[in-house]
Amino acid sequence: MITSKVFLKKNALVLGMGVTGKSIAASLHKSGANIYFWDDKAIIRKKFKVKKYKIFLDNKKNWKEIDFLVVSPGFKTKGIKAHKLIKLAKKNKCKIISELDLFQIYLENSKYKDRVQVVGVTGTNGKSTAVTLLHHIFEKNNIPCSLVGNIGKSIFSSKELKEGVYIMEISSYQLENSNSFSPDYACILNLSSDHIDRHGNIKKYASEKLKIFQNLNSNQYGIVNLNHKELKNGIKKLPKLIKKRIINIDFQNKLFLFHDVSKKTTIKKTIINFRILNHHLSGDHSDQNIFITVKISELLGLNRSKILNAVESFKGLEHRQELVLSNNRITIINDSKATNFESLITALKNYKNIYLICGGLAKDDNIKVLNKYINQLVMVFVIGLNENPFFNYFNERTKTYYVKNLSNAVRMALLSVKDSKSKSTILFSPGAASFDQFKNFEVRGEKFKKLIKFNKTYAG
Repeated sequence: MITSKVFLKKNALVLGMGVTGKSIAASLHKSGANIYFWDDKAIIRKKFKVKKYKIFLDNKKNWKEIDFLVVSPGFKTKGIKAHKLIKLAKKNKCKIISELDLFQIYLENSKYKDRVQVVGVTGTNGKSTAVTLLHHIFEKNNIPCSLVGNIGKSIFSSKELKEGVYIMEISSYQLENSNSFSPDYACILNLSSDHIDRHGNIKKYASEKLKIFQNLNSNQYGIVNLNHKELKNGIKKLPKLIKKRIINIDFQNKLFLFHDVSKKTTIKKTIINFRILNHHLSGDHSDQNIFITVKISELLGLNRSKILNAVESFKGLEHRQELVLSNNRITIINDSKATNFESLITALKNYKNIYLICGGLAKDDNIKVLNKYINQLVMVFVIGLNENPFFNYFNERTKTYYVKNLSNAVRMALLSVKDSKSKSTILFSPGAASFDQFKNFEVRGEKFKKLIKFNKTYAG
């Protein structure tokens, strides 16, 4: 657990006692701070009251006692949708900080700050795979490291590093409330329409992602793929000092180039021959993510050959184009993590003769982005409590069935594939959130794999 004397005897108010808030409260308490907290759920307030934390009550006296409010990523701090406590904090001129900003305070006051570095990775898709691959590379090369952030482990629950690298998966929600966070290596992998219900539109979403660069200094680097218009336009608006620290990665025929954004010149050409690199990740997006992780590792001083050896031993993550079964007749892929259309596209690019299982709680994206890959589909099975927009879209373009639940979809897909004269792919890539029928994408993915195992007679 990360602790710091800088928080000793401070009065901290923690808003939200989920995974993040709970670890922040525990860390601050162990650092000697007095903890006030608030959670909208009464059952959670009752649970944490027994841990010597005080339930915060809104009155002038209490606000005067609070040194700062730490807000969990799930809460908005701006606009009319901002939480009531946030509005009251602003009214009472109480300092509001995010998890990332709190970590920055810890880091700047740490006696180990010159011996540790921070890698922050954000983007719409591929974050978890990229940071896990980085962690794998560092571990294989005996570099102390901690994998934290949006991947499921709170920053403050991490073991305190005396040297090494903090590797952070960072969401737009975390960046939205951040003002001072400044990683040594800040990376935006990609950008596509997501979380629009939260941010309003793609431009605002991009601006939140770009906040990962906002505090870069002369010793830090930003890494970004400027093939995305909104990111490119956002970079133009950044101060000159920051633009000079940002490197554009240009993917051209597997020749990956670093470009100085401020001068539009090639800094260094890097070539990775992916034809001979025996890695377990599929698709052009994986090549791009591998390249980025290789470059970050090199910037941190690792040898190229040792990095690539680690890449080749990396097996990937569950539910991300995970190979479930493969024989001379059929390939079955579990891509339950695909919760938006862009993720679905990424999967469609990699396979042929596809029997697609998709659907769920669709996000506010333009489904017509799938048009380019429609010819790769043989048949589509739509699940979800509501078949739209999937059924209407696919039914106009290819043979499509609305089967509602995953069990029926798997059974029908396996039976349909038996009639195929060429090797086929059953691709479970929902392109939508899971919450209409499943707790999360992990539960959904595990259900799919169990169904394949149960129906192995048809799959074999």
